[in-house]
Amino acid sequence: MVWQTSPPLVLASLTLRLCKALLPLAMLWVGKLIIDRVVAFLGAGTGSLDQVYKLVGIEFALAILSDWLGRGVAFCDSLLGDRFTNQVSVRLMEHASALDLSRFEEPEFYDKMERARRQTTGRLGLLSSLFTLVQDLVTLASLSAGLLLFSPWLLLLLTLSVLPSFLAEKKKLKIGIDDKMGRPAF
Repeated sequence: MVWQTSPPLVLASLTLRLCKALLPLAMLWVGKLIIDRVVAFLGAGTGSLDQVYKLVGIEFALAILSDWLGRGVAFCDSLLGDRFTNQVSVRLMEHASALDLSRFEEPEFYDKMERARRQTTGRLGLLSSLFTLVQDLVTLASLSAGLLLFSPWLLLLLTLSVLPSFLAEKKKLKIGIDDKMGRPAF
């Protein structure tokens, strides 16, 4: 239904998210080049500071682009949300206008119609969260691939360093769930 609402907006949101997901890798690469140029300049006296300044400018431009892409995603999602809510509301009204008036006197039917109307924005929020999750996965995959190409040992070290925190959060989440269910957590 979201695709039917506005294919160009869905494509724009996905494209902006993909670009934003790959930008950290580009920023990391430019950061590496800056460090390489500074080390070359200070250590061997080769290169010039003009190259460093240009790379810092590129890094700054990438940071601004990242912010603009984030704003573009938010704009597309907001506009898509409004259009989707309007489309679903119109479809509900069209459906309701074809029904017999006696159906509206049934509280159960009226409650279902109201819940359907209210849940349109929640469902789109869920879709937006799913798109954000995919964006984060693309970022993670691209950074992992870059790190793997740079140094496979660093990727292994990073994974091992994050593992204790992940396990602690998992245990904390399990304890929270057990507390809510009234079960003792052992």
